[in-house]
Order: sequence, then C-alpha cells, then structure tokens
Amino acid sequence: MGVTKVIEAVNTKSNITRACAYCRVSTDMSHQINSYEAQKEYYKNFITEKPNHKFVGIYADYGKSGTKEEGRTDFERMLEDCKNGMIDIIYTKSISRFARNVIDCLSIVRSLKELKVDVYFEKEKIHTLSEKSEILLSIYSSVAQAESESISTNQKWSIQKRFLDGTYIMSNPAYGYCNNKKGRLKLSQKQAKIVRFIYDEYLNGKGIHIIARELSESKIKSPKGNKIWNSATVYGILKNPIYTGDILHQKTYSMNIVPFERKINKGEVPQILIENDHKAIVTKKEYEAVQIMLSCKPKNEKNEVTEFREKIICSKCGDVFYRQVKPKQDITWNCKNRIISKDYCDMDIVKEELIKELFMKMWNKLSNNYEKILIPMVESLYAIKEHTGENQVIKDYENKINELIKQSNTLNQLIQKRCIDSAFYIQQKNMTEQKIIELNIEKVRYIEKSQMNYEIRETEKLIDLIKNSPKTINTYNKDLFKKVIDKILISKGEIIFILKNKLECREYRKGN
Repeated sequence: MGVTKVIEAVNTKSNITRACAYCRVSTDMSHQINSYEAQKEYYKNFITEKPNHKFVGIYADYGKSGTKEEGRTDFERMLEDCKNGMIDIIYTKSISRFARNVIDCLSIVRSLKELKVDVYFEKEKIHTLSEKSEILLSIYSSVAQAESESISTNQKWSIQKRFLDGTYIMSNPAYGYCNNKKGRLKLSQKQAKIVRFIYDEYLNGKGIHIIARELSESKIKSPKGNKIWNSATVYGILKNPIYTGDILHQKTYSMNIVPFERKINKGEVPQILIENDHKAIVTKKEYEAVQIMLSCKPKNEKNEVTEFREKIICSKCGDVFYRQVKPKQDITWNCKNRIISKDYCDMDIVKEELIKELFMKMWNKLSNNYEKILIPMVESLYAIKEHTGENQVIKDYENKINELIKQSNTLNQLIQKRCIDSAFYIQQKNMTEQKIIELNIEKVRYIEKSQMNYEIRETEKLIDLIKNSPKTINTYNKDLFKKVIDKILISKGEIIFILKNKLECREYRKGN
C-alpha cells in the first residue's frame, strides 16, 4: 500500500498590512484646524510605529460634513484605492468621523468587507471584519446620528433666537443689498437701481420675459454673475418682500433628520417677519400692486392656460414653452430660450390651435385602435413585471426589516445579560422599532409607486376612459386632455404627445 503524505498549504498572503488613516473636521474654526492637523500627525506616528504595518498615507477632508458622503474628496479617493487593492486596514478616530448616517455607515463598511478591508474605529474599539461588528456598528452609528440631529436642533434654536432679537446676520444678502461693517443690510446702489428698474417696468405693463431679455441685452450681469437673465430671477425679485424694507426669515427650512435636506417652507415651520428692518427700494403699495398683477390673469385666459402650462417641452434645449398672447393675433407657445434670443434656441413657435387640432387627431386614432395598441401593451407589461427585478427591490426591503428584527432580538439578549443599561436599551429599542415601521411604509409606497405598476395602472385607466368616451371627437375637450396627457414634446416637423402611461404618440405638422 502507498504512503499518504499531507502537503501543507503555502501561505501566499504577505505578513505586511498596508494601513492608512482617515481624518475629518467639519468646520473652519481655528480650534478645529488644530484638531485636523493633530489627527493627521497622530495617525502617521501611530501606524509607522506598529509592527508589520506599511504606512500608505493619510486621507483627510477639511471643512466637510460627515452627515453626507458626497463632497468628501479624500474619503471617495480612499474608497477607490480600497477597490484597487491598495489598502488592507483603515484607522479612524470614531464612527462620527467616518459617517453619522447609519445606513451610509453600514453600506460602506459592508462594501469594504467584501474587499477584505478592515476599518478600525479607535473610540468604539471596533474592527469591522469581526463577527460582532455589525450590531455594534448599528448601535453606535444610531447614537452618532442622533447626536448630529441634536446639534442641528440646537443650532436651529440659536438661529431662530437671533431672528427674533434682530441680531441675525445674512451671509448672502438679497440682490440690491450688501452688509455694512456691523452686519446690517445697506443698499448696493448699482444693484438697487436694477431692482427699481424691474419694478417700474413691470408696473408699466412690461412682461417678465421682456424685462429679462432687456437686462440681458443691456449686458447687465444677473445676481449669479451670468450674462443672461432668466424670467425666474426677475420673478423672484418681484416676489421678495425684502425690497419694502421688511425681512422675512425661514422661507426655507432643513429637515430634522440626516441628511438635513432643505425644503421650501409652505407653513411647516413658523416664519418671522421683521418690519422696517432696512432701507426700502420700493414702497409697500408698489409691492402690493405688483403681487396683485402677478396673481391676476384675464378671465378668458385663466382656464385656457391651465392644461398646457409646464407640459410643453422643447426637444432641442429641453426647456419649457411659454404662452404668448398678442392683440388680434393667434395665441402661440414659444420656447423660453428662444424668447430671450434665437441664438439660444431656434425651435419653431407653435400655435395653440394646432396643438389642440393634433391632440384630437391623436385621440381619434388611439380610440379606434386601442384593442391593437393598449391591450397588448398591458399584457406585455404584466409579462415583463414577472421577469424584472422589481420583486427583488421588495425582497431587499424585507431583508432590511429582518436585519432590524435581528438587531432588536440582540438588544433583548444584551439587556438580559446586563451588558447594556436600561436607558440605552429603551432608546435603541424604540429607534429600531421605528425604523421597522418606516421601512414597512416605504415598502408599501414602493409597491404603489413602482414604474411598472404605474404604467399598468395608467394604461388600464386609459382603456376604461376610451370605453366610456365617444370613438371620435370633433371639438377640443380640455378635460379629456388633462386626463390623458403628461407632456408634449415639440420638435421640428412633429409634436409628440406623451401619455400618462408613458406611451408616446407622434403627429406630424406643417408650419406652425
């Protein structure tokens, strides 16, 4: 009988660990600058003194927030170097220096795990390649996120207090103003003249688009320093009460949770109006007259505009079309950029009557052929749905929910073994259960709003609408248009009607 020998495996992995550090501070304050430099110096010495460690560099972001991953240049460069196999371990001070958003933190750590890259959080004493790292990371990240949200709430309170006592200093004053030495608003004489011109011209009957075009032609730079003024900028100046000498704070607000998304204030939080705060450029009566003019439209025009507004898009430049009404002339729709100058867009002007005429033509074709077009479309959508990854998204939601349930069970075990105190347990338990509720809500909303389900639902609604409508229409029906059309794409030689179910119907046109 032959002799059996065991040939030992050869360890091809190098004993040298390629190590780097990631440092970050999030403000420009002088004491934070010192913190930033101290972190860099500390980790350089820390890594070079470790046996079997090869120092591959310091990745550092100065003046960047950890609550958002985007914008952290060196952080992104470090992740790219990890993907390229240049790093084995990352040292960082704490989870809050790495990421304060729980989902981002876990997502990044998991992707690095797949690359066999370890992250060591010094403050929390966590190695991410260890078996217990996931639950610990989740708990500590939640605390860091809550900390960040608490700081944000305190900062908001401080700003609101300054709003109320009149000590708040605007970092970016409105066009027409600048800050004096004490931080108070004062007139910027050249810009104030432009603001006065805009109000005078509008009160004298000129349209917003014409005022914007005249400012551009006069080579006056816009508030952002651009050569071209757009109508939205002129409109914003006409709507801003700051030019009456009053100042309205909290026209926008940021959400209380990471990543602190900023939104327009539509009554969600209180606004603070300070009257006679600074020198006015226009009188309150002039401002009020402008607001009335902006809100009022001729009676015969109001309803006609509604169904087309913001629906007609230029296929060449991608901008919207605006309605133009001139005495004794056909009502037309014109690309916003062409209104400024033909040099920016030379798309054709389109008569409103032609749009209505071609819509009727399109509807009559669709109505008489829906059994050949829409019914097979619904059947195809159902078949595609069965073979696409939409069900995988739902499974991903369910996996996240199951992961949180596991974390909840782990918390139960930790409290039973007295590894954590009751206050911490209650906080984390409530947070975990809240996230489970939120994910369940998101899952339901996804099912309701998914693209495939939306197209199926809208196509079935369209079929029902056709069945309950005349086969052929000879007069334009505004209500029908609103039920059927999502967008209209204007190109040279044709008009493309994009239906609510995303079906595109092309109609060729001659002239305007």
